[in-house]
Amino acid sequence: MAVPRLLAVAFALFALLSTSQPLHAGVTAGSTEVMVLGGTQNDGAQLSWFGVQLLPHPGLEESSYFIGATVGHNLTPHVAAELDVGYAPRLGESHEAAVTTLTADLLYHFNPNGPVVFYAALGAGAALFDSADHGVPNDTTGTVAAAIGIKAYLDQRWLLRLDFRYYYAPSPFTDQNLMHRWAIGVGVRF
Repeated sequence: MAVPRLLAVAFALFALLSTSQPLHAGVTAGSTEVMVLGGTQNDGAQLSWFGVQLLPHPGLEESSYFIGATVGHNLTPHVAAELDVGYAPRLGESHEAAVTTLTADLLYHFNPNGPVVFYAALGAGAALFDSADHGVPNDTTGTVAAAIGIKAYLDQRWLLRLDFRYYYAPSPFTDQNLMHRWAIGVGVRF
């Protein structure tokens, strides 16, 4: 499965960077961070970690790669406001659709002065489903998102990010009205 390999590579990269060179202190109030992300997006409530099912559900889970971006502004060292957009070309269990998510989030940085910063986020927005099946209508629905993640500041401008995000999106295209994604990204701050 691609997600465990992606996570293993990301954690190895974070560990290597934190031991091979001094990382710079993290979050700066008033700075803006722009990230490009990639990973996998999954339909349904099934959750696995390195191949172990933590939250299984009956049936087949559909997954797809996704690409996305975030733009965040650090209001204080602990609090940031962020816009997140993602696109997955194939998702859905009974019907397939491309899905675009757009959320506005508030992030809380737990240790903003460290070179590796842990965060949690809550947000709301929309999920747009573009049906791949003829005769099945497209769907747009409101969504609520929750995320946890890690940012590693490589220097005063560059950072890496590992993000896990859960979406509640009531749509016929989602199993149990849930989607989740794993992402790794690179960013720059201004």
